[in-house]
Amino acid sequence: MAEPDGIFLLVMLFALILVSGVVQSLSGFGFALFSAPLLTATIGGPQAVSTILITGTACDIAILAMRRSVPRPDVREAVTLAGWSAPGMLAGAWLLAALPSAGLQVFVAGVVVAAVLLRLRTRERPVVISTRWAVPTGVLSGALGTSTSLAGPPVVYYLVHRGLRPHTMRDTLVALSLVRLPLSVVSLLVAGVWETYQYWPVLVVAALAGQYLGTRAFHRFGHTRYEHIVLGLLTLAAVVSVASLALP
Repeated sequence: MAEPDGIFLLVMLFALILVSGVVQSLSGFGFALFSAPLLTATIGGPQAVSTILITGTACDIAILAMRRSVPRPDVREAVTLAGWSAPGMLAGAWLLAALPSAGLQVFVAGVVVAAVLLRLRTRERPVVISTRWAVPTGVLSGALGTSTSLAGPPVVYYLVHRGLRPHTMRDTLVALSLVRLPLSVVSLLVAGVWETYQYWPVLVVAALAGQYLGTRAFHRFGHTRYEHIVLGLLTLAAVVSVASLALP
């Protein structure tokens, strides 16, 4: 049984993962942006990355399983990005092992804020870019994924500029996360930084509950409205990431 302090932490993390699941279900992206700063500040970088991998994967599987139609990711984009992520993942795992706790928190906060700003810039989906950009995108995303669990921002920025429809983009992001999962776990194991939070099964329940609520909202609201919700939650995530730097 958890001690009182442990129970308080578990309740807080349950709520955090629940909201992260809602964000992920709305857009296929944002789970780690919302959860990584506080998880890193409270349970440490290695446990935060591993816990987000587990709970985020549960959420992604549920998103695909509960689709009203057959998921239609862009398979070519997902496979290309996953392939180029591999070398970045090894570098990111080494960075996670090498960075001190305080430095990792600052790094996570900076990535979250930058990601939210990029999301604001990509709302209008500008000119389509070449697939050559998949190379640096994959490497950077892989490095950020295993060092901070924030693999999403570079990929979102790239896919937005590939002209994908909202449903296709969401399915592609989810499929990419699932394809990269084994590579991420192996990279963390090789670097010796695979650690799991004691009560991670409870947090999986939170992720699934958040996914269910987010999916209901996704089908209820039009694209414009849920985009506003996502942007609002991600802006809150940026504020939380900066505020988490004040935690001891």
